[in-house]
Amino acid sequence: MKEIELKLNLVRPKFADIDVIDNLDQGGRKRCTITVDYSEYDVKSLIREGLDLEGAMAHYKERITYIVKRYLLTDFEVKGGWDDVLGAIRPYVKKYYQE
Repeated sequence: MKEIELKLNLVRPKFADIDVIDNLDQGGRKRCTITVDYSEYDVKSLIREGLDLEGAMAHYKERITYIVKRYLLTDFEVKGGWDDVLGAIRPYVKKYYQE
């Protein structure tokens, strides 16, 4: 299993850009940026599907995982865990659950 970094480049009220960096080995460096949308439309569609806040956060984690596996690595873990990335977008998603 390979360790990658997920770094937040930009967090805005409707989306976040996450920089995915695979440079922890001596080999070549792979990198991509993932844009995670959590606009009102996106989150309200998750609510209509019956997802609570934790379900929505699991949805975003699954989407990021899918993209990394599709384009970079199939077997990976996030250096330092998911808390930094998901914790940064949670307040923006949470506000739609408080309405």
